[in-house]
Amino acid sequence: MYRAESGSRCGIGSRNGPARFNAYRGANLSEKEIDNLREKIAEIDAELLNLVAERMRIARRIALQKHALGLDIRQPDMEKKVLERVERLADEIGLPKQLVTQLFSAILASSVEEQTRYVEEIATKPKAGKCLIYGGAGGMGKLLSELLYSEGYEVDIVRSSGIALSYPKLEDRKLDLSSYDFAVVSVPMSKTGILIERISQDFAGKKIYEICSMKQHLKESIAKAEKKGAHVVSLHPMFGPSIRSFKDKAVVFCGKKSDFSDDPLWKAFEHSGARLVTVPFEKHDRLMSYVLQLTHAINIIYFTVLSNAEIAYQDIEAAASPICERQIINAKAVADQDPDLYFEIQKLSRHLGNLYEELGIAQAELIEALASDTSAKFRSLMEKGRKCFEKR
Repeated sequence: MYRAESGSRCGIGSRNGPARFNAYRGANLSEKEIDNLREKIAEIDAELLNLVAERMRIARRIALQKHALGLDIRQPDMEKKVLERVERLADEIGLPKQLVTQLFSAILASSVEEQTRYVEEIATKPKAGKCLIYGGAGGMGKLLSELLYSEGYEVDIVRSSGIALSYPKLEDRKLDLSSYDFAVVSVPMSKTGILIERISQDFAGKKIYEICSMKQHLKESIAKAEKKGAHVVSLHPMFGPSIRSFKDKAVVFCGKKSDFSDDPLWKAFEHSGARLVTVPFEKHDRLMSYVLQLTHAINIIYFTVLSNAEIAYQDIEAAASPICERQIINAKAVADQDPDLYFEIQKLSRHLGNLYEELGIAQAELIEALASDTSAKFRSLMEKGRKCFEKR
């Protein structure tokens, strides 16, 4: 192992003047490499700040529930548990306990301040209106209830049993459908069309929102509802109820942006930091054949191959490369989803045949490229992929 002699020029900050390199684990650490490492630190700093910001957004969601339940914003016992938890973690990963305690004490104090400010903002916010959410006790229904409540709406929900409750206290409600400004339908896709038709008369002159992952199967029901005077708005939140915040999450609205200039759900998602996208109703399902069905299918194929493999999954996971690790994470995420929902996403699409035909063509291209004696065709496929992702 190379060692620098005392007083040599390789010492950083030596008395012989500015250093140009230093022996570090057997490698020369040049100024350029130092700059590269500083850039990595800057990236990590940005990630840390983004995580703190996300933590604050979750803290606001907790504040909403505390407010609804009449709980105090500051809960010293919970703060103590948080500090104990991060101190244990600090020991496990070799960080100074004092550093971690100081850091999280500051974060907790800021969280309490932010929660207090947020609750005061909600309490003093003018009433925006009144809405009814069908399926409000389900995962997405709860998420939308929380979103609209935070926007100042009085929210009531209808459970699958037909029982109506107030949100967030879940007190019994006697429904007067004429009192609501709009309705949101958050029920299974196969039941959405029937429900839209059933409530359309009661919401004549008002909006009914549906959030299905597929749209074409609703076309007839939407037409019937609009004949009765209701205006059906089709949107598609591109996430499930387990998200930690709406920040930068995509929400697809069917129509033109100008259609939603004064739309309550558009504004609510916009205020929450979501990424809003518009697409014509007729093109939605074709777009989703690539965004959802193709992605789901590839991951289902992937974990099906692993399930049938002669090598144990544990051995595959232990030897996984970074790309393999990311693929495993994606496949696990799909495997953990609701099978009935994912079946409907595949089955209700009218573009499924086209998609699987395209998958077959892509597989055939890969097989043909690998059957060649040279890498030209394979290289062409890789180049095609690079160019695809450069189109932004």
